[in-house]
Amino acid sequence: MAEIEVREFLPEDIESFHALHDAVFPPVPLAEMRRWMARADVTAGVAVLGGEVVGEIPLHVREFVMRPGVSARLAFEHSVCVRAEMRGEGVGSAIQDELKRFMRGRAEVLSVYRGGERTPAYRHYWKNGLTDLCYLRTWTRAQPAAVAEPERAVLPAEAILEREREFQAVFADAFGDAGGHQRRAPGFYATAFTQLEAVEVGTQYSALVVEKGGDLRGYCILGAHGGSVAIMELATRGGDREMAASLVRGAGRVAAAGGARVTVELHDRGRYRPVFEALGFTPQPRGNMIMGTPLDPEALAAVVWVPQPELAEVQVELWTPDEEATIHRPAGAPARTITVECKHEQAARWLMSRLDLAAAYEGELLTCRGARPGDIEALGRAIPFTPWEYQGIDHI
Repeated sequence: MAEIEVREFLPEDIESFHALHDAVFPPVPLAEMRRWMARADVTAGVAVLGGEVVGEIPLHVREFVMRPGVSARLAFEHSVCVRAEMRGEGVGSAIQDELKRFMRGRAEVLSVYRGGERTPAYRHYWKNGLTDLCYLRTWTRAQPAAVAEPERAVLPAEAILEREREFQAVFADAFGDAGGHQRRAPGFYATAFTQLEAVEVGTQYSALVVEKGGDLRGYCILGAHGGSVAIMELATRGGDREMAASLVRGAGRVAAAGGARVTVELHDRGRYRPVFEALGFTPQPRGNMIMGTPLDPEALAAVVWVPQPELAEVQVELWTPDEEATIHRPAGAPARTITVECKHEQAARWLMSRLDLAAAYEGELLTCRGARPGDIEALGRAIPFTPWEYQGIDHI
C-alpha cells in the first residue's frame, strides 16, 4: 500500500475532500464546499492516499471571547471524518498532530464542540489533548403550545442581517460580563447562517424581537430543522428575564404552529436557565461541551495575562507531565521564579480562564513551587476564572 501523506488542505483536494464529507455527513453541493473551503478563516488537515483524501479535519478560525475584553483565536474542528475502512488505524490522530504543527502561530487554541462522553469519537479528542472547558445541557419543551403566547411577527434571516448592529448591541448588553462565545464582529450572522454545519442540516433561521419606541430591547433567534425549533440565541437588555420569557413563549407559538418541539442548550448556571425552568422545559443528561487545547501556551498566556504588581519581577513557569512553558516573563532579570505544576487538563482550563487557580490549589488539584504568601491569589487574578455563556448559533 502507498504511504499516506498527512498535510494541510490544498485547493486541488476539493473533489475527493467533498466526496468523503458527503459519504459521512448530510451532503452539501460541491459549490458550497468550494465556497466554505475558500474562506481565509477556513482550512483543514487531510490524509491523502493515492491522490485521494481519506481523512479530513476542517478548521474554522474564530475570534473567541475568553473573558470580557479578551479574545483569542480558536481553530474549531468540524465535520471530521475518515474513510470507513481506515478508521481505528490512527489516521485521525496523525491529522491532529499535523494540524497542531501548521496552525501554531495562526491560532492560539485548537477546539471543538463535542458530545457523547462515552463514545470513541469523544475519546479521540481526549487522547489528542483536547480537554473539557464547559458543559452544556439540552432543555426541551415537547408541547410548546402549553406555554405559547399570542402570535408575534417573525423576522426572516435577511432582517437579522440588515439589523445586525442592533442585535449585537443587545447581545453586548446582555452578555458583556461573560466569555464563552464567538466575538460578535461585523458579518457574524452572515457567516453563522452559511457555515458548513448549517448547510449540512439545512437550518432555517428567523427571529422574534421586542422593541420599544423603535429601539430593540430583546430578541430570540430561532433555528428550525427536522421536528425541532431550537433557540439559537436569546438576549435581552439588562438580562431582563420577564422579556426573555415572553420571547421564549413566542418561540413556543412558532414551534406549535409547525408541530415541532422547542429546544435550547444551556450552561447549568446560564443567565436564562430560570426562565426555561419556569416554562416547564425538561433538562436532559449533559450533552455537548466545548473542548480545547492550547497550541502554544506561551502565546496564549500573552493574550490572557493580566499584569499583577506582585508578580512584576517574577517569572512564572507552567509544568505538566507532557510539557513546560514560560507564561510570564518580567521586563528585566527575574527576581525569582514560580512554577505552577499540574496536569494538562488544569493547565488548559487555567490558560482559557476556566479554572479558579486558588480554589484548585486549595483542593490540591495542582501544586506551586517557589510561591510566597499572596502569590497564588495573584496568579488567580492574572488569569481569572470567567463564567461562560454559550449560544447555540456558535455551534459548528
